[in-house]
Amino acid sequence: MSVKALAWPAASPFAKRGLTVKEMADAEAAKCTPSGHDVVHYTYRVAVTRAEANGSPRGRWHIAVLATAKNGDTTLKTKAADFTA
Repeated sequence: MSVKALAWPAASPFAKRGLTVKEMADAEAAKCTPSGHDVVHYTYRVAVTRAEANGSPRGRWHIAVLATAKNGDTTLKTKAADFTA
């Protein structure tokens, strides 16, 4: 299984038109860490410069997640989590 994630501002064009599986294919891969028999933790980190952080929109953001199974089946959750910047 592979998992990709993307943080996006709630006020972006994605809010109106949505994200697609094709767009998420270029997103950052999440790091997989097994944590027990049936549990896996995924961590998503993106390095940004201070200038990038200062120029990023303030307010509500969403995390989109694309999970792809070994057989190629995909699940896209465009608002898997939220945070405020």
